[in-house]
Amino acid sequence: MLRHYDKIELLKPSFIEQNGYRYYSDEEIQKISMIKQFRRYGFSLEEIKSVLGKNDAEYTKKTLQLKIDYLQQSATEHHYLILELENQIRATSGEDTVFQPKQTFDIVIGHRSEFLALCQRRRTNEAAMDQMIIELYEILETSHLVMTGTHMTIFHVTNSVYDPEDADIEVCIPVNAVFKRGAFYTRIIEGGLYMSTIYIGSYEDINRPYQALIAWAKQNNYSIIGPSVERYYRDCGETSNQSEYVTEICIPIASYSNIGT
Repeated sequence: MLRHYDKIELLKPSFIEQNGYRYYSDEEIQKISMIKQFRRYGFSLEEIKSVLGKNDAEYTKKTLQLKIDYLQQSATEHHYLILELENQIRATSGEDTVFQPKQTFDIVIGHRSEFLALCQRRRTNEAAMDQMIIELYEILETSHLVMTGTHMTIFHVTNSVYDPEDADIEVCIPVNAVFKRGAFYTRIIEGGLYMSTIYIGSYEDINRPYQALIAWAKQNNYSIIGPSVERYYRDCGETSNQSEYVTEICIPIASYSNIGT
């Protein structure tokens, strides 16, 4: 492990004797402890290298806060997945399969924190989404950016007038730093109150969970106040079986009593 840290220039020993023994000062021993702690928090070695290299308290605090936001988001996402999978198990019997499409959806509401994301936005057709997401990942590979969450699509049009052949589409990947290159940019994705559900299945039937969300909002006196977001936890990058796709649909809402206040 220490040899690997030396190789990637994360942590170098004070000196190495001819017999190969490595010697570390008290300061370097403290860094080893910090590396172990950061690894326990889920930081990559590249992220740790950046923090130790800058040696700046404000940068470290900001990095830790980003990790807290990511872990909170991840915990929420896994909570939704657990609820959906438990319902799938309860619904499975006889010849049914775990990923059989369901007609009902669990709707969850909660506050989400804002986060920084690498984005590109186009007025285009729905078929272009996959290529747009691929282009974002190509930017990640050729930049200093570190991915901090799963990729997603924001649809800047209401569901009632959505046209798959002419849509205002913004694809995003949560990242750790500000960036701008041509059509690619970072921006803060706003936080707030969202209703959401997990959909398992082909995109051909993805209108069903949208209908369930819209109906739930009306029944519970909530108004939709922003564009819908699709987060892709399992898609064509992980499986060729479209019935196993896992998508979270999130829509920002406000109580009718709070609108205009």
